[in-house]
Amino acid sequence: MHYDDTDRRAGLARRPPLSLLATPPALEVALGILLVNGAVVLWLLLLGRGVLPDGVPLQWWSGSTLTADNSQHLADFYSALHAISGAALYFAARAICPEWPLRRRFIMVIACSGVWEVVENTPAVIALFNDPGSLNVYRGDSIVNALSDTAFVAFGFLAAHSLPRWLIIATGALAEFTVALIIHDGFVLGTARVVLR
Repeated sequence: MHYDDTDRRAGLARRPPLSLLATPPALEVALGILLVNGAVVLWLLLLGRGVLPDGVPLQWWSGSTLTADNSQHLADFYSALHAISGAALYFAARAICPEWPLRRRFIMVIACSGVWEVVENTPAVIALFNDPGSLNVYRGDSIVNALSDTAFVAFGFLAAHSLPRWLIIATGALAEFTVALIIHDGFVLGTARVVLR
């Protein structure tokens, strides 16, 4: 006789094993965000990145890409690109994992953002972002900026979930055009610069 049959005849209800899948949704999201961002912070600390900008006070907004504190503050022109990528990752996650609940797709997108922050701050990629003959002002993100970048990815994800697709696409195209016009960078120009180098 099978063990389950014995339990059923004895009137015993078997309890499901404890697992992450049984975690309450809010706790699952919180743990996912904490684990990803904790790993990113640890990586950046190992690379010698500072928590705050070096030598200048932390700012809410930094519009210059020609100073040593480029990508060191809470928000900058690249924040818009992170929001665009969050929206794009929302659509990608929905297409790849349509059966997953929204919270798991959200955690997956946050993990993708974390992987990017790790890769972006390696010496090889930092050198790639600095054009030959340029001022070489990009030295990697501060930890605050890296966490802020992930927050903008999360914002883009949630906006793509809540707003009409046409509005997200139009806003993303406008943001890309604006960033390209003002700081001569963005997804299209940055990719072309790297490929054609």
